[in-house]
Parts: sequence; structure tokens; C-alpha cells
Amino acid sequence: PPILFRYKGDTYTIRKADGPERIEREWWIDPGEHRDYYAVEDLQGRRFWLYRSGHYDGHTDQWFIHGFFA
Repeated sequence: PPILFRYKGDTYTIRKADGPERIEREWWIDPGEHRDYYAVEDLQGRRFWLYRSGHYDGHTDQWFIHGFFA
């Protein structure tokens, strides 16, 4: 996962990360990119669920916030 990320104008530095957990599309649906999910924690203990779209084959990867943990 990234060392830090920005969300709504704030910067979050990642202290701890678990993953990846890869989620694939169903094989009977048109091919698409899979996603690698990470549960991350920032320096203040806030936890986020991030995923990476775009992978290791020369395409530009992008990171997204999928959710938050309470």
C-alpha cells in the first residue's frame, strides 16, 4: 500500500497495513481488472479500507478508499 494518501484535503500517513486480499470478477462476466484490498491504519489509529486498481502490467495504478472501520 502507499506510505501516505490524501482524502478530502487531508493527508494520512500509514503506520500499519494488512493485505492484500485480492477480489476477482466472476469468470463468466466480461474480463475486468481485479482489485487488491488493504486494511490500513494511520498514525492516529484511524483505519481505512483501500484498494488498488490497475496492476503490474505497465498500466497506471490507482488507489481508492473503499471504506472506513469504526
